[in-house]
Amino acid sequence: MRNLNIPALLLPCAVALAAATAGCTSVDKDLRNTVVLHYQHVANVRRIEFAAPVAVPRRPEPVHFVQPLESTGFWAVFLLCSLDATGANIPSFYFDPDHFRVHYGKQRFGPLRPYTLRLDDTVDLNTLRNTSQLAAAIDEELRTGPNSRVFRHGYYSGLDMRFAIFIPQGLSDYAGDRLTLRYEGAQTLALANDYPPATLDSAGPGGDALLAHCLP
Repeated sequence: MRNLNIPALLLPCAVALAAATAGCTSVDKDLRNTVVLHYQHVANVRRIEFAAPVAVPRRPEPVHFVQPLESTGFWAVFLLCSLDATGANIPSFYFDPDHFRVHYGKQRFGPLRPYTLRLDDTVDLNTLRNTSQLAAAIDEELRTGPNSRVFRHGYYSGLDMRFAIFIPQGLSDYAGDRLTLRYEGAQTLALANDYPPATLDSAGPGGDALLAHCLP
């Protein structure tokens, strides 16, 4: 089921060559080898609360919530809406949301890094020792769907697989519009719908509700 308008899809990639802002990587002109990922940027979240407090090494109290060290930081939350792997040369596609990156100008954001989060309302920060543990707890609160999945040749709609990427500091001239995603490690084209993200103070227990389904 590939009813794509090829010239229209390739326009963002042409722009990317000049401005490096579009969500695509090395797209073949007829998309025979390219997986097309449709997504929605649903929210920017300032704080993550944990349903089950996280006990981390060398800290007497468990962590109830985390927030960016920089007050302007946030989690950009996305939904993968559909995936088109119907290109003639695509037998299957291994999908892992951890391969997504946010690109903003010359900046690139991906996995959580140490010393970028405050633990509760304290001066304690995430460390090399506990960053992977806290990242998993954040995923538990925000992510929906499997951590990875193999998509066979075909078209998949209604996926609504939610994931988040941490933006540790404010973005220059960013007005809260949707951010650009790229998927690393495979030949893909990431396309967003036109809905802007909501700005939420918190997510998790007692926090604001996150959109569960992509808007048409």
